[in-house]
Amino acid sequence: MDSKSLKSLSISVLLTVAVLWVFARPLGAFGLFIYRYTGAYVFEIGKNLEATQANAQDVLEALDKVEKLEKANKALKLENNLYKAQAKEAKSLSKALAFKQSFHTATIAARIIGRSPDSWHKQVIIDKGSNNGVKVGKGVITEHGVIGQVKKVSNNSAIIQLVYDPEWRMGVKIIRLGQYGILIGNHPEAAQVQSITIDSDVKVGDEIVSAGICIDSGNCPYPENYPVAKVVEVARDPSEVNLVVKVKFHEDISTIREIFILK
Repeated sequence: MDSKSLKSLSISVLLTVAVLWVFARPLGAFGLFIYRYTGAYVFEIGKNLEATQANAQDVLEALDKVEKLEKANKALKLENNLYKAQAKEAKSLSKALAFKQSFHTATIAARIIGRSPDSWHKQVIIDKGSNNGVKVGKGVITEHGVIGQVKKVSNNSAIIQLVYDPEWRMGVKIIRLGQYGILIGNHPEAAQVQSITIDSDVKVGDEIVSAGICIDSGNCPYPENYPVAKVVEVARDPSEVNLVVKVKFHEDISTIREIFILK
């Protein structure tokens, strides 16, 4: 290789090195920029993912707390309802005891323990029987009024016929007038007092009480003038000899638990 060719090669190498040196710095800066930018973006994505996971965990923990609080609230409501029921029963028993102590006629306290869906308004079963002195034919009352009569007795229980039974019959008196009649059960309609003459001055609101009539010398089911019902309607039918007197009983038979059998 002559000196001229060598000189040309040297110049080419120097030019190449110079070009590479000139472009190397901007390309390096650009590469560094790309690295930094993408790295920061990837880092930010990572942070966001971590934050999202943390938020999701917080939500799950919050839902778990809500579920636990709801369960605790339900348990408290159940406990509260139980306390209310116990308090109501205690109050009912207290009233029954006070009535028994103040009532002048000897009674046997009992509780209703059974009812048939087919005869809900006709009869109930009580937790006292012949072993407790309960006898067929004896009257059954609460502190509010007459509710029935003993129909059947076993050793430790008895069946009570209720005043709502359409077959129920009982001698009663309109206390304001001193007038007697026969009370007849009529469920699901209002009970009626029959044998009240058309010229009688019966009025809505008149009190109906027990007549105190004895079936025989040894069986007087109810004391005289004990509350039974109140007149709610008086109908005058010209074609009838007697008035149609509808009454409402003082005691709601669907809510009572404690009753008393008269001795």
